[in-house]
Amino acid sequence: MKIDAAFWQQLAADLQGGTFQPDGAAPPAFEHLTTDTRKLRKGAPAMGQTVFIALRGERHDGHDHVAKAEAMGVGGFILEDQWPGPNPDAAVMRVPSTLAALQAIGAEARRRRAGRVVGITGSNGKTTVKEWAHFLCGRDLRVSRSPGSWNSQIGVPLALWGMDDIADWHLVEAGISMPGEMSRLEDIIHPDLGVMVHMGDAHDSHFNDRAHKAREKAALFKRCDRIILGTDDPIMRDALESLGLKDRCLQWHIDRDGSPSTTERHVLRLTQERIGQGVGLRGTWRDLEVDWQLPFHDSANVSNALTAALLALEMGASTEGIGARLARLTPVGMRLEHLSGTGGGTVINDTWNHDLDGLTTALDALDRLPGDRKRSVIISDLIPFDPGDQSQCDRLRQTLENRLVNRWITVGPALSMGLPGVDPAVSEVLHFNDTEDLLDSTALDALEGWDVLVKGARPFAFERIARSLEANSHNTVLDLDLGRLAHNLGLHREVLQTPIMGMVKAFAYGAGDAVAVELDKLGVDRLAVAFVEEGIALRRAGVQCPILVLNADPQRFSDLLEWRLEPEVHALDMLDAWARARSASHRPADDLRGVHIKVETGMHRLGLGADEWERAGRMCAALDTPIISVYSHLSSSDDPATDGHTRAQIATYEKACAAVASGYSKGQGEGSAMPFLRHIANTAGAARFPEARFDLVRIGLGLYGIDPSDTLKGLQPIGRFHTRVAHIHEVPAGVAVGYGAADVADAPRTIATLPVGYADGLPRSAGMGNAKLHVAGSLRPTVGPVCMDSCMVDVTGCDVTVGSVVEIFGDHAPIEALATATGTIPYELLCRIPPRVRRRHLRT
Repeated sequence: MKIDAAFWQQLAADLQGGTFQPDGAAPPAFEHLTTDTRKLRKGAPAMGQTVFIALRGERHDGHDHVAKAEAMGVGGFILEDQWPGPNPDAAVMRVPSTLAALQAIGAEARRRRAGRVVGITGSNGKTTVKEWAHFLCGRDLRVSRSPGSWNSQIGVPLALWGMDDIADWHLVEAGISMPGEMSRLEDIIHPDLGVMVHMGDAHDSHFNDRAHKAREKAALFKRCDRIILGTDDPIMRDALESLGLKDRCLQWHIDRDGSPSTTERHVLRLTQERIGQGVGLRGTWRDLEVDWQLPFHDSANVSNALTAALLALEMGASTEGIGARLARLTPVGMRLEHLSGTGGGTVINDTWNHDLDGLTTALDALDRLPGDRKRSVIISDLIPFDPGDQSQCDRLRQTLENRLVNRWITVGPALSMGLPGVDPAVSEVLHFNDTEDLLDSTALDALEGWDVLVKGARPFAFERIARSLEANSHNTVLDLDLGRLAHNLGLHREVLQTPIMGMVKAFAYGAGDAVAVELDKLGVDRLAVAFVEEGIALRRAGVQCPILVLNADPQRFSDLLEWRLEPEVHALDMLDAWARARSASHRPADDLRGVHIKVETGMHRLGLGADEWERAGRMCAALDTPIISVYSHLSSSDDPATDGHTRAQIATYEKACAAVASGYSKGQGEGSAMPFLRHIANTAGAARFPEARFDLVRIGLGLYGIDPSDTLKGLQPIGRFHTRVAHIHEVPAGVAVGYGAADVADAPRTIATLPVGYADGLPRSAGMGNAKLHVAGSLRPTVGPVCMDSCMVDVTGCDVTVGSVVEIFGDHAPIEALATATGTIPYELLCRIPPRVRRRHLRT
């Protein structure tokens, strides 16, 4: 897709806008769209063919970055006509709404393309079904798809812009959170074939009821020839019937009771049987027999796989080809895993597939990494890719030419002639004939401390490259799902309707700096850490939002000022120390921050007492110290038995805020006031006591998918702590297992030894059968005491082999259950996982 002069003028006219151009400039001709100046590279040849669209949002305004885009050499701008700034020295379009302009460009991109379009919606599983359907089609069809989870009012038009011009099919996600949004997306996507996956509870509060939400989602399908249902939700079926779409629906069905379905909607009829860790599926599709196997058996993955298979069948893929690929499916969440690289860099491992759409998603993930480390991309030949196809070569060039990459490392014969769009004079390019040649070279050693994207097609076995670059290859792993983190933040925003301070102290409860970096990119209002070192680490990682330091040492106040960190003050003499540090600082005046005053309300840990509240306000006024917030801590907001104490704390806190404000006003003179933020509620307090939300809520465990009060529904645990079986052996009856020789059974047992112990964060109290770990589809008890570096589990009667995955906590073994079994709390379990445990950051 390109924007030429004719379309540029027509777009402006359609949107009731105008165009402006410097005298003597060439007519507009653009190949690239961007809404983010961070992805631009000054001096790159493609800058002149790039249009910057200045979008406005709740927390940002793209017009603030127009000057930067102009300095980078951008050739075109789409700006809102009400923006008072001057036009850049480039081709400019002024319109009432830049979002409307972007959506009109997306709609035109859809109209111009050959091939048919699939619109995929639902609450959960859109990206999985899209990615799996693309994989299942293989080379039977030429299929293009939207990158990642680009399914919003902004993401959809950007996705349509960048898709394959001559693909047979285009797979496009559509997500909504408010009424009316799907109608706009339908106008852009105009799908020929629709897919409805699972309909969950996300964004329920924005609709009158679930039936209203179902009708809004179903609006995507109003012009579809066929609609594939991956859900049996009766409310969705009613919505489709109310819109006159029921007769267009296709659905798979598993016969579970021996009586085959006679419903005409069920065009893919199957029976299911358990085979090892997966399932076998047999049945018919129209007049064809199918005999398939899946490598998993859980209901969510089976449902998504069959929805993707039915979509691939309807698109024209063969039953044989689909069957061969179903057995090789990999959970989409395992894509784009972020690993700690040697020398402190990050390794993004994405070796599930390798085509142009997937390459765009992976390069965007590399772009999102914070900091200024050097960047390298290790890339294999694309599969499928035809170097004789000019449209594919043009898309590859457009994908690569704007990227900020210091060194490209290519592998495979098709890339031996270089990368289109990459200038070797600007970015170094190294080439190797195959993966073995690269591994036998010293090229990987030179990437220590770099951020590296490893992106290869499966035949190239690039997972070996990722392993060689990883700093910690321990078999015991803590996976952090950043996609679920985004979901949990969004859910809290939706339910609480209050700005959020994300609690990321103690290495983000053991999760790592990536959590804080992601929250910052998601627009969290503030973050809080325990000590100044943690705050400095986040600033070095690129975090820009305000950061509160909860245990601010006055001797480190100069460091807080240097790194734009904000101290908690819980003693009056700290105010004098902060004022002295400010006066000695060489930071610009605008960077000299205020303080957060901690008041005592019933926790009796830290905080100013009642006799100090008003004086604190007076001192801040006298010392010209801004008060950023006055806050306290609820000590038992998750326990209904102590609600009286919690309400008394809230009442005391309100008195404290009034006293501080009164003191500040008196210190400044009558009539003056010091506005400050008020916050006292943690995750449980915010959920259970709406009156305690005030101006800000502090969310910690809730972001990680854990609600101690069990009142906020729909949270998704982001952590999965797992390992693999290292050894299996038989133990006769009457024979003891483990230290102390105390664990003896009356019957023979099969014992699996796991490479995880109390030095890895599994409490010693989890031993002797107190805790159960998830293996081979069931929860199995520990045997004997937990050792420093290992533990044992009873797997008698289970289908377990060396290498089988064992979940310590996650979706199948809740962390709350492990905490109860070991006499502790989820906080402690998360925080005690040491650095030697490998951490991966995934995006689902």
